[in-house]
Amino acid sequence: MLVVAVYAVNELLLSSDEKPDPSASLRVSVMAPGTFESAHPFAPYYVVPGQRLRDPSQLSRVARSKIVSDPESAMSKGALAGSPQVVRLSLRSTGDEPVTISGVRFRVVSDARPLRGWFTALSGCTGAPVRRAQGDLDSKRGRVRYVSKNDVVSRNLALEVKRGAPQVLELRATTRKRRAAWTAQLLVTDDDGNTATVSVDAGGRPFRVTSARASRGYEPVYGPTGITGFSRSKSLARGGSRC
Repeated sequence: MLVVAVYAVNELLLSSDEKPDPSASLRVSVMAPGTFESAHPFAPYYVVPGQRLRDPSQLSRVARSKIVSDPESAMSKGALAGSPQVVRLSLRSTGDEPVTISGVRFRVVSDARPLRGWFTALSGCTGAPVRRAQGDLDSKRGRVRYVSKNDVVSRNLALEVKRGAPQVLELRATTRKRRAAWTAQLLVTDDDGNTATVSVDAGGRPFRVTSARASRGYEPVYGPTGITGFSRSKSLARGGSRC
């Protein structure tokens, strides 16, 4: 009995010394592709491997329209997200006290040569701007820039998440040179200064993005019956327009 009592007291003393984990009350959901509209000039878009389909002329009439109206459908053909990959997070707090997202880290898990293939992308800029974190996957220092809804760029982030007031944070992972598998970490802080990290991935697997430098861009050609074909896009090859 004495041993048990000492053990219990020690356990209570140790537990009282433990710092609260501010990430325990944070819930992070990765929004599915196609459920939101990004404010990027043309992303998200998807690079189809040339080994699967040589170019969009091999698509059926139905598939031509679908790949334009529903770009995510290209993933069924083995496509990867083209750089920059757009990942949107929904954040909410389940605790009584707010927590603050004070930073984002992008981590490259593996890399390879860029995918060789083709893609279609339309000029957009119709989505409502949201707060975003932009990570350069080619940077050895893991450079990240934060952009407000008003397009103000900063090196610092302070996104407060309260109960009943969900927040949205968009991650944009950019690579100009390669194909990369990556994950992210959110740095979480509470009002008492306690810190923790929350890992973000694609359902237990890394996100995957490829530079489009080894691929060809196409734009749809419209006729009386809808999309009749595709033509090579010079603007997308140069990186597209700006919003």
